[in-house]
Amino acid sequence: DAAKMVAFDVFVHLPLIYFPSYYTCREIVTGTSWNPLVWVKDGCTKYWNNKDEDCLAMIKLWGPSDCIQFCMPIHMSMPFRHMVSFFWTAYVSFTRGGVEDDDKEGASQVKRRLSVSGDSA
Repeated sequence: DAAKMVAFDVFVHLPLIYFPSYYTCREIVTGTSWNPLVWVKDGCTKYWNNKDEDCLAMIKLWGPSDCIQFCMPIHMSMPFRHMVSFFWTAYVSFTRGGVEDDDKEGASQVKRRLSVSGDSA
């Protein structure tokens, strides 16, 4: 059963659900459009461009981590998963969280979008 859970997490959940959701949420925050379809399209495009590097890093961390976690007693597996998730989130934020050079103009549009909505940037 543990092998099935590891396979599902590494080959289905993370590449097909987690990463597209991450990049779409990133577009919601840093994107220049108000159109949700643009957020999804741009997020999935950025994911597709980074998929090789992202999936390799994901397999290197979550493969062994899942093997350990899914063999632990449940009262220990959840704190373990949360600890690994904390470091994974930090890694993804440091490697993918910044505004890219080609998005510098987009960053100024975000500031304008926020100033129009009454928020401050």
